[in-house]
Amino acid sequence: MTLLFRILWWLVAIAATCGGADHKIHAEKDWGSEEDLLKMTEHVERRKDPPTFPPVCEGTLRSRDCEEDVCQCSIFTSSSGHNGDKKKEATAGARIAYLVTVHNERTMGDAEYLFRAIRYPGNIILLHMDKKLDPSIYEKSSLKKLVEECPCGALVHVDSIYDCKWGSWSMNGPTHWAMDVLIHHPSFRNRWDVFLNLSGDTMPVLTPPKLAALFDPKSTSAPLRHTNFVTSSACVTGLIPTNIYAFPKWWHKRRAYTHAVGDLAIDYVDDDGNHQKTTLIIHFGSQWMSLQPDFVTYLVKSLQREDSLPSLFKKALIRSEVLMTDETFIPTLLMNVSPFNHTLPLITQDGSLESMPSLFSIRYERMDENVPSAFGYFPTQQRYDVADSSLADKPRQWGPYFVGVYDLQNILDSGALFVRKVSVHVDPNLVYMLPVDNPDVDLPAIQWPDEVKISKKPNWEALKASIIAEANEEKKRRKTNMNSRKMEFTKK
Repeated sequence: MTLLFRILWWLVAIAATCGGADHKIHAEKDWGSEEDLLKMTEHVERRKDPPTFPPVCEGTLRSRDCEEDVCQCSIFTSSSGHNGDKKKEATAGARIAYLVTVHNERTMGDAEYLFRAIRYPGNIILLHMDKKLDPSIYEKSSLKKLVEECPCGALVHVDSIYDCKWGSWSMNGPTHWAMDVLIHHPSFRNRWDVFLNLSGDTMPVLTPPKLAALFDPKSTSAPLRHTNFVTSSACVTGLIPTNIYAFPKWWHKRRAYTHAVGDLAIDYVDDDGNHQKTTLIIHFGSQWMSLQPDFVTYLVKSLQREDSLPSLFKKALIRSEVLMTDETFIPTLLMNVSPFNHTLPLITQDGSLESMPSLFSIRYERMDENVPSAFGYFPTQQRYDVADSSLADKPRQWGPYFVGVYDLQNILDSGALFVRKVSVHVDPNLVYMLPVDNPDVDLPAIQWPDEVKISKKPNWEALKASIIAEANEEKKRRKTNMNSRKMEFTKK
């Protein structure tokens, strides 16, 4: 074993030097004892796990391990603004009703961080678990414990209704279910001011009090009140849904809908019982939206009647079997139906919101970067990939892609209120940083370098095995050489 350890030390010494091909190794050099090498190995093995830090019980980088205020409900209600009156602050601003959709184990874990960031007195949180998800995963999850023990004044309801299949109408199911619950269930009816649907791998950029102030229907200075938002940063026309005729004829979104659906001439019965006729022009937006109660009420009640415009439009989309109906159904209705077509964002020439010039999109996400856009744009920045060892699912080639701290500059530039998709299994740093009170002050403007390449993840066990294997090979080679020399000497 002495020879093996000396060879091992020799190989480590070679790796630590900068010598070139002419660098000479002297066999008579003292390489150290076996005991020294064992100590070095044990030291490396002790440090293979990162150090742990004490729990953080203040600020947005909160820990679950704080002895006091285990639920940490006071984290968003103790800031200034109402002279420390938590009750007043908790009830100020818009009451936001959230739908959070969870479709696998990974998004359930990420949804725990989202839940912590949006639970707030006066808010409603509806959690929809995809039917494909094994119920036992939720039953054993820390999310369930958090929902039951630490809602922090929010009204929470959990259910599992739909098996959502990508590309089919079922993708609309959870959103329509949530709207129906908010309109009809006595626990939620008339107790909310704005409805937002979020994927479990979303994080808000702003804290609950700041979001509540922006949407406050009672404040004339609230820039987002009385406005319906149905786009994300991936929408080519910004805050306004995109008319399919704005795309080139060959573009897949236009081609699919014009061939399968076209301009829909629909005879329907309005809310007053009158027969009407209209032509709907398809518009693309996002499946993630922010909707006002009057539009939600109109849509829910209209879908209860077979002869209404929304019901007939829904049937036409289902018959056509077109994809992405969750990105076209509600945006198309908002763009074509009065008076709701007057509740869309008013934008300036540079595309920002007229009432909030720093805002260019409600949600920041990265999509469709696998090919040039319909208008020739092709991204120049890299994006996050998913490690083979990660619990995160690898995104489809067109996205949405995961975002992290390298995207912070773009997030700040967009003025977005929400970010998707984020995950502690891809870049936990961004998840831990959000939400904040003032993004321009509280978030660093980190952006993608011109190009970044990182090393493989350090793995001492694999490196040690490799070094030992090389040492054994060297031992065999020397033994073979020695035997060859003995044979040559014998022949002589």
